Amino acid sequence: MAPKYKDDEIRIRPARKEDMQAVAEMIQELADFEKMPKGPKMTVAELQRDGFERQPPSFQCKVAEVQRPGTAPVVGYALYFPTYSTWEGRSMMLEDLYVRTSQRRLGVGKRLFKAVANEASSTGCTRLDFHVLEWNPARTFYENKGAINLTNKEQWCYYRLGGDALKKLSLEPAE
Repeated sequence: MAPKYKDDEIRIRPARKEDMQAVAEMIQELADFEKMPKGPKMTVAELQRDGFERQPPSFQCKVAEVQRPGTAPVVGYALYFPTYSTWEGRSMMLEDLYVRTSQRRLGVGKRLFKAVANEASSTGCTRLDFHVLEWNPARTFYENKGAINLTNKEQWCYYRLGGDALKKLSLEPAE
C-alpha cells in the first residue's frame, strides 16, 4: 500500500461541471461495491444539469484531486445537499462519499468527509446526516468521528416512496 498523501499531493476542491464524467464513473463503482450494479440511473449530462445549470443547484459536490505520478487526477467525491430539520434548523445530507478502491486508506476519505463537515458547520448547519449500509466497514470510520447510528440510538426507520408507488399516490384524489 502506498503511503498516505502529503498535504501538497492532494487537494479537496468544489467539483466542476467537467468533473461529472469521473463522478459518474465513481457512482457506478460505488453501486458495484454496494452490490447494486444496476442502481445508478443518472447520466453525466443529468449530473451536469442538476449540479451546474439549475439555480439553485440540486446538489453540491467536492472532489479529491491527486498530484502523484501514475494516479488518476480525481480519486474520490462527496455529493451533498442542504436539508432542513424542524427540530434543529439548517442541516446537510451527505448522499455519497466514495474513494476509488486503489486510493483507500491513504487519507482521501477522511479529507473529503472533513471538507463536507467544514462546509456544513461554516454554513450554519446543526447536523450532517448520511446513511451507510449495515455491512459497510466504513461504518467504523464514521463512528470513530462521532457519528451516531440513529437506528440503534433513536430507532428511526429510513423510508423511501418512489417509482410506481410515488406516481400512484400523486394521482390519488385529495380527500
